Amino acid sequence: MFKLLHQLNSLFDRRERWQLAILTVALILRAAIEMVGVSSIAPFMSVVADPSMIEKSELLKWGYDYFGFTSDRSFLTAIGVSVIVLLVISNSASAITQYGLLRFSYATQNRLGVRLLTGYLGQPYSYFTETNSAALSNSILTEVQQVIEGVLIPFLTIISRGMVALAIVGLLLATDIFLAGIVATVLGGAYGGLYTLIRNRQKRYGQQRLAASEDRFKITNEAFGAIKDVKVLGREESFLTQFKPVSWLAAKASSNYAIIAHLPRYLFEGIAFGGIICIVLYYLRAGQGITTILPTISLFAFAGYRLMPELQQLFRGISRIRFSSASLDKLVGAMKLFQTQPVVLGDDQVAFAKSIEFSETTFSYPGTSTPAINRLSLKIQRNQTVGLVGASGSGKTTLVDLLLGLYQPESGNICIDNIPLGHNNLKSWRQSIGYVPQHIFLTDDTVTRNIAFGVPLKEIDEAKVKDAASRAQLHEFIETLSDGYDTIVGERGVRLSGGQRQRIGIARALYHEPDVLVLDEATSALDGATEGVVMDAIKELAGQKTIILIAHRLSTVEECDCIYLMQNGQKEAQGTFEQLIESNPTFRAMAKLSIGEV
Repeated sequence: MFKLLHQLNSLFDRRERWQLAILTVALILRAAIEMVGVSSIAPFMSVVADPSMIEKSELLKWGYDYFGFTSDRSFLTAIGVSVIVLLVISNSASAITQYGLLRFSYATQNRLGVRLLTGYLGQPYSYFTETNSAALSNSILTEVQQVIEGVLIPFLTIISRGMVALAIVGLLLATDIFLAGIVATVLGGAYGGLYTLIRNRQKRYGQQRLAASEDRFKITNEAFGAIKDVKVLGREESFLTQFKPVSWLAAKASSNYAIIAHLPRYLFEGIAFGGIICIVLYYLRAGQGITTILPTISLFAFAGYRLMPELQQLFRGISRIRFSSASLDKLVGAMKLFQTQPVVLGDDQVAFAKSIEFSETTFSYPGTSTPAINRLSLKIQRNQTVGLVGASGSGKTTLVDLLLGLYQPESGNICIDNIPLGHNNLKSWRQSIGYVPQHIFLTDDTVTRNIAFGVPLKEIDEAKVKDAASRAQLHEFIETLSDGYDTIVGERGVRLSGGQRQRIGIARALYHEPDVLVLDEATSALDGATEGVVMDAIKELAGQKTIILIAHRLSTVEECDCIYLMQNGQKEAQGTFEQLIESNPTFRAMAKLSIGEV
């Protein structure tokens, strides 16, 4: 319980803790009202069984005289109406507190989901290269809900139901301490014993459900993300074969939990109401008449009617918390990660006017001993078009990732006009860069929203969208579409050709009017004719932007102002296309393979 309190407390901010305190006070008041409602049954049944109790009871006699009643029947009617009013108030209080409990819980679910997404998006790029995106989606979309519905709501329910149960048991103890003690011992011992037997099993079921849920997200993401390959290769059955066992495991774990959580109700309701009969027999054997025992029996019966749902909810809540503890552990662990590894970017400005310079820069990927970039030094002048070439693994993409600030060098510097690039000015620098990857991610939305990617709809500048499309040699094509810039491109741009997707990527990069345009093998997957169209769009920008091209085919960089040949994370040679053809055998061999004999 202490661990649970500590974990839940770590998820709340100060405002949420105040809300929880207010809710707790409301739950205490609800328990008090519930106790008053239940206790009102005994006086009513006493007068029903024996009207002479009005004279015998000081409280009833005072009420009779104070309110000026003239007959037993009118007094009994008034007591009955009062009992009904108290029960209505009690049920209303229960409904109001339940409303507050659920509103607080689901508002917390919303805040935790936002906090979790904010935390994940704030992690360094390296975090996402080591973590499966399906697991992150599962945490935000499924496990936060599991924590709310499986831990927070049951926890608050335990507090609420527990207070009511204690209030009712206290009332019964005040009425007949011996009999109430037996009832509390039997029911409490039975529930406690059963929970002890199943507690470890519930936790195991929860761990199985969590693991199976993550696997389900992973398999479905992979199947839908590569749907073209799945259809062409006929791999539908393969993904179904992977999905079926983990889906069944999740369903089985959840059903096992539900069965264990609900079955005790039928057993203990039999015990409770069978106990009422035993109480009647107990009093009758003690020689007490029905008139004497009716008020007590009515009180115990009504208390049992109220108490059994409370005990069942208590048991179910404790079981659900146990079942969902794996999700809570994962969520708390994620929140701790955000606290221990904050990534805060400063607001220092970078004004790119002259050059970008790598100075003795070294970088190694985590878990590797060989540097991907090894003491690299090179310089890129403003408005220059630069090509980066080399064999796979030579360090081209890593160089660009460092330039984008996705990784930080282990040693050396990357300077913008002699100012080192770091967390203090990275935000400003990224606003100066337009990036076009090899594979363009397009959302299932309009052409406009894909070009102005991530910009709120109300803030999109239509003129800038059209200008970026024109500079990417895309405007005329868009005008031929049925809805023009409002045409839906389909998920991942399935309704567009490869060249059209790439040009939307270029237009996206140009929308923010960057100083530097980086193209990471942006034409490597295109045929020659389509590549020519895309390269025409890029050439139109030459001299206006600093353009950095990572190229697999050397024809792409033939007109670059400067080409850097990379090998083993180092700069092997630099120069124009013609200079490298003449001076560097490696480049000359690559050129022969790429564009034929030179």
